[in-house]
This record gives sequence, C-alpha cells and structure tokens, in this order.
Amino acid sequence: MNTIIMVERGGNGLKIFFTYIAKSMLEKKARFCLLILAIAMSTGLLVTVSGTVDIAIGSFEKPITESFEGKEISISSTKDEPFFTTEDINKEGLKSITGEIVLAATTSGEEINNVTIRGKEDKNISKDQLIEGSIADFSGNKCIISKRTSEEKNIKINDEIEVFIAGESKNFTITAISANEKTFYNDSKTSYQIIVPYEYISNEFQVEEKFNYVTANKALEDSKESIKLFNDINTEFEAKELFDVESIEAEMTSFTSMLYAMLAIVLFMSAIIIYGSFKLTITERLSVIGTFLSQGASQWAVERILVLESIGYGIIGAIVGNALGYGGLFLINYFLSPLKEYGIIEHFSVEPIYFVYGTIFAIVFSCISALVPIIKIRKLVVKDVILNDVNISMGIGWIKCIIGTSILAATVFVNSLDAPWVNSFSSVFILVSIIGLVLMYPKVIDLVTNVLFKVCRGRSKVLLFAMNNVRTSKVLMGNITLIVISMLSIFMITSMGTSMKDLVVGAYQEMDFDVSVTEFQGVLGLEGESVTDRLMSKIKENENVDIESIQITKGAFGTANKDIMVSLEGIDSEKYQKYNGYLDLDSDQYSEMYKKFDQSTDSQIIITDKLKRALEVEVGDKITIEVNDRKRGLEIIGVIDGKVYNNGRFVLMKNDAMEKEFDIVEAERISFKTTKSPDFVKEQLKTVVKDFGATAITRDEFQEKNVEQNQMIVDVLSIFSYLAIFIAALGVLNNIIIGFLQRKRELAVLSSVGMSSGARNTMLLMESVLSVIWSVVIAIPYSYLGLSLLTKTMTAIEMPMSIVLDIRAVPIYAVASLVLILVASLPILLKSNKLSIINELKVD
Repeated sequence: MNTIIMVERGGNGLKIFFTYIAKSMLEKKARFCLLILAIAMSTGLLVTVSGTVDIAIGSFEKPITESFEGKEISISSTKDEPFFTTEDINKEGLKSITGEIVLAATTSGEEINNVTIRGKEDKNISKDQLIEGSIADFSGNKCIISKRTSEEKNIKINDEIEVFIAGESKNFTITAISANEKTFYNDSKTSYQIIVPYEYISNEFQVEEKFNYVTANKALEDSKESIKLFNDINTEFEAKELFDVESIEAEMTSFTSMLYAMLAIVLFMSAIIIYGSFKLTITERLSVIGTFLSQGASQWAVERILVLESIGYGIIGAIVGNALGYGGLFLINYFLSPLKEYGIIEHFSVEPIYFVYGTIFAIVFSCISALVPIIKIRKLVVKDVILNDVNISMGIGWIKCIIGTSILAATVFVNSLDAPWVNSFSSVFILVSIIGLVLMYPKVIDLVTNVLFKVCRGRSKVLLFAMNNVRTSKVLMGNITLIVISMLSIFMITSMGTSMKDLVVGAYQEMDFDVSVTEFQGVLGLEGESVTDRLMSKIKENENVDIESIQITKGAFGTANKDIMVSLEGIDSEKYQKYNGYLDLDSDQYSEMYKKFDQSTDSQIIITDKLKRALEVEVGDKITIEVNDRKRGLEIIGVIDGKVYNNGRFVLMKNDAMEKEFDIVEAERISFKTTKSPDFVKEQLKTVVKDFGATAITRDEFQEKNVEQNQMIVDVLSIFSYLAIFIAALGVLNNIIIGFLQRKRELAVLSSVGMSSGARNTMLLMESVLSVIWSVVIAIPYSYLGLSLLTKTMTAIEMPMSIVLDIRAVPIYAVASLVLILVASLPILLKSNKLSIINELKVD
C-alpha cells in the first residue's frame, strides 16, 4: 500500500520498489510467459532475418575458399584463347601465381556424375593430405581421388575410373587417395574432383605449357587494390576476386525483402498481444491502482511502475529472443551447409551488433506496445477505480469509421493507377489499408448488428446477447482484428503459392517442345567437332524426333555496362518465336521488331524491359556486355516484356553472334518435338546421351521441377503464417480472459435474473463463433484489394505475377480459426461455471 511513498525515501525503498515490480511480473505466470514469448518471437525473427545474408555468405565462403587452396584471385586472358602461359604475365600486385588445367567431365552409367579434372604439376599437389597410396611416379593416365569418393564409389588403389571429356572416353588408374581437404573438400556422391598429371593432360589436348585456370594471392593488404594494380599494368590479362560477396548479397535481396514484409505482420500481431496483456494487467489491478491514487500517489508514480514492468519484460524477452535468433541462424546455417549429409556443418558466428539491435528493439517494442493502456490510467476516476466500477464497454462513433473508410478509398484509388511509384510503395499501402480496415469495420459491425437485432428479436435471447457483446466489446473486436490479420497473411501466402504454380504451368504450356537435352559440356579452347554437333547427330538418328523442330539454345552469364548482371540466351531466330510462345514474340506488339532482329546480320540484341530500366537505355543505344572476360558493344534492336522468364533479366542474341562475339560454342540445351510419347522418346535417348554427361528431360518434368523450386519459397514464407496463427491464438486467449474479467459483474447480473450457466456458456461460445464469422466476412472482400497490391509489390521486386485469391483455402482456414477460438474459450467456460453471483454483486 505504501510502496509508492517508500520509493522516495532512499535505497531501501528503491529495493522494495523493484521487488514489488518483480512480484507483479511473476504474479501471473501464464501471462508472464505469454508476454515473454510475444517479445521473444519478434526479437528472434528480427535477429534471424537480419543475419540471414551473413550466414548465407559464410556457408558458401568456407567450401569455396577451401577448394581454392588458399588462393584469393583468379587470372584470365582477355584474348579469345582460354589457354595461355603464365610467362607473359606481369606479376605486379600479385604473388604465388599457380596454373593448372581444369576440364569438365562426366561418368557413364545409371547415375551420371559431374567430375572435374584437375591437371596439376607435381609441385602444386598437397602431398601431406595423402592418406593412402603414393605419387612417387605420378605420370601417364594416373589420378588421385578423395577418401569420400573412394568410399561412395567403392573404388580403391589400382582401380580404374572411366570419365568422358567432351564425349570422349578416358580411363585413369587410381594411384593415391587424399583426405577431403583443399581440392577435395567439396566432393559429394554425384560431383567430385580428380587430380591428374599436368604433363599427361596437356599432351592429350595439345596445350603444353599452357593453363586455363590460374590463381594467385594479393601482394598488397587490400585485394581490390592488388587487382587494380595488376589490371592497370596487364592489358592482355584480367584479375578478379575468386569469391564474390556482392553477387550473393544481390541474389538474397528479393528473398530478404519478403522476409521483412512477413516480419512486419508478426510484429503487428505481437504488439496487439502486448497491448492486450497490459490492458488485462491494469484491469486486474484497478483496485490496487485506485488505492495508490487515494493514498496520494501521483499518476506518474503509478505509470512508472508499469513502464518499468514493461522494460523488465523487454529485457527478459530480449535474452530469450536473442537465443531464439541464434537458434534460427544455426538452423539456416545447417540447411545451407552444402556438405551436411556428410556431417560437415560449416562454422558460423553472429555479429554481436545484431544482438545489440535485438535487445534495444525488444525493450523499445515492449514499452511502445504497453504505452497506450498505461496512458489510459490518466482518464480513470479514482472513486470508480477503487470500487472497480470502470465501464470498459465501447461506444462506437463515426470518426474512426470515416477515417478508415477514407484510407481504404484512397488506397483503392491509388491501386487503380498504373504508375511505377505505386508499385514501389505498394507494400506500404498494404499496411496502411489494413489499418484503415481495422478502423472502419467496428462501425460496420455496429450498423449490421442493429439490423440483425430487428430480424432476430423475439427468437433467441442468448444470440442477441452474444451479438450485442461482439458489437460493444473492445476485447472481442481485438479478437476479430487478430483473426483477420492472421487470415489475410495466410490468404496472401497460399494465394501466392497457387498463383506461382499456375504461372509456371501456364508458361510451360506455351513452350513448344516435348523433350530437352541438357547438362552437356564441351571444353573451351580445344580443337575438333563440338559436343553439341556430335550430340545433335545422335539425336537426329532417332526416328521419333521431329528434326525440323530442333531448337538449339545457348546460354551465358555476364555483366552489362560493368555492373548489371545479365543472362544471355543464344537462339535460333527462325524457330524461337514458335518455340517460346510465353514471350508473345509473334504478337502485334513485337512481330515487326522481331522480324528486323531475325533479318539482322550484325550483333544486335533484344533486351527485356527490366534491363532497359536498370541500364537506363533506349532502342538503338549500344551497351557493353562482358562474358568470359570479353567485352563487346552490342546494339539494342528491341525491348520486350520478359515477365518471369529467367527472372525477367535476359538478352536474346543469335547463336552465331554468341559464338562470334563471346566464343560460346556449346549449346545449353537442345529442345525438340516428338512423334511419339515424350516419355518413351526420353527413355530411348537416355542411353544415347549419357556418355556426353547429358540428361534428357520432358517438358512436364521441367514444369514439375520449377514448381517444386517455387514451392520452397512459399514454404519458407508459410512459417511466418504459422507464427501469425500461433500468435493470434495466444492473443485471442488473452483477450477472452480480459473480456471475462471485465464482464464478471454483468454475467452475474444475467445469472441473477434467471440465465442458467448452460445458457451463459452458450452465449460465450456464440461470441467466439460470431467473431470468426465476422473475421471471414471482413477478410475476404479486403483480400481482393490486398492481393492486387501484393501483385504490384511482386512487380516492384521484379517477380511479376498476377496473384488471385485461392478461394479453396478460405473454408479450410475459416474452420481452423473456429476450432482455434473455441479451444481458447474452454478455460473461460470453466471459470464461468465457478462464477460466484454473490461475490460479484456485493458492494465492497
């Protein structure tokens, strides 16, 4: 009773003051856990999302840099010839320059393996890593494999391994087995390395004293400075960093943007829970607060206790949340570790600053969420508080409804505009429009309920009471808000997944091919017939292949105007219009432009609208594209809508121009129509193409694989939906308890005038059912606006797709919400049965 006064009297009072706060926090253990959980989940998600990019980089960095054997920089020739001698290199800026021959190969058999041939000189082989065999006479067609490969393939010293290089068979005898370190660190069951003598492999392919893979270390402290110094002096060679952090960060941008959007939803719902919990705390302590005020304690003194209590929750929530965030990052690191199937989990560390951010966020988030119910103490009348006669019921006015309606109307108007800035701010409009919805719907419920009163009058008093309680109770309105937000997040994510699937299926249905042969590789710089030509001859021998439909597609990655990443697609321009119907190249919009492209003889290209915006260019402009260290100026002859094909960032270029400008000889895939079942023809070709390391795959299999890849993104985002449901369940339970405590006297009055406990429980259950019904009625109409805005958001993050409501998900989640709220109502039904009418109606 005198706690507030004692605070002013010195250190002992301060101790009692903090003891009181600690006891207040732990008085209701279930609510304490609820608050800590709400704060901790939000904090943990923030730490996890913030550190995701760093963890991704770390997961990839160790395996890649380990295989580089301590090297940091790669050196390549700026000329057309990929094989070169290191004697012509000016080593200024670099040191420890090492060269080797690296060739891509495959194995034959039921399971095709990708094998990397590493032609190394004896001095560059790590002999201390050898655990079996000897390389005392390492010459001829001998090789070294790793222990993991030896165990996976059940091969040992003196066994032979057959590989295919550019479709030609080569046999190597295993002379030594190495530990899985350095060159062999990344070996797996289907992809591994073998080291062969440099002299043997260079003689076989007539490239003596030349290399196609040259690495080095920096001579200066900074890698970029070393590279700049080297490139300034060497005009025929170019140095680059082996591990490109910026490219990984760029690839993660879109994904992390979606994670932050989902995080915003979880934060919003957690804030509602903290707000409701402090509201419940204040409701239960009204008599104590009134006593403090009657004894002369200032409102600030009372508020200070509650603020410090919220800080206490924030501190504990930060500790738990940071631990959850660390656990989340550990799981991400585990799933991203490329060698986890071998029990190798890459070591990771989390920057301490993320935990600092998490702690500050938890404390501030807890205080802000609790601030509104704390400030409302100032409006309390001391007499009413002492008698616990505070009216919590809500009078529903028009002001909030008008504001909310205006916000929604403005959002609808903005959404109707076709302007780039609308796409850029669409995610903000989603949040703003949800706020408008929350402000508007209570008055709508009020108006509709008044009409329903007239219809239902004289029928069911229990139903009328339940309808009126939903209309006038803030806590029941809070339940509707929580259920609406969780439903909207579920609708958005499930609809996104369905729309992605429909988009992929629709796109592949417009691709005019039945089977595609992929994953074959030639050896750049070697003379002789290309692998593509030899493979084409084999395919044409099959009588069930429509030879006229064969479409060769080449592929390469490069940069445009120095820093914009682009994908180049080499095409047979005479057939591509029909082959790729998804891009609508034969439409009125593009047909004339494509005709000019088809007839052009120079290196003219078609780019997508995304690239046009990124490069800030127009038709007729020239851009510099660099591929395989070759820079070429290419003229833009047209611009098309790339949609989501190759992420909408690609360049169309003729196959012969790809070979002429960038020496891209081999195809990326060979696609064609069949005269019999695609699956039958695929099986026929399986044995033909395996020696080239190639894979035959049908269009339907391509489609299924793409759908699965997209589903992975949806599954990750679904985690946030499940969290939203979990948080909503906690919030609903909390609000139902608040409502019961606030209405105990009202319930006692109803019982005193003849309402049975069964009717009272039925009324409470009806309130829960009506809350779910209203939530569905509110969420479904808004979903069309929300999904339209989400469509614009996807366009802004360069994943354009039309997202429509998956109406099949609505009844499923409506029933799930109903079950959730009914389960949350069970504790209140038990409390209701124990309600004492005399104790609740007596005057203190």
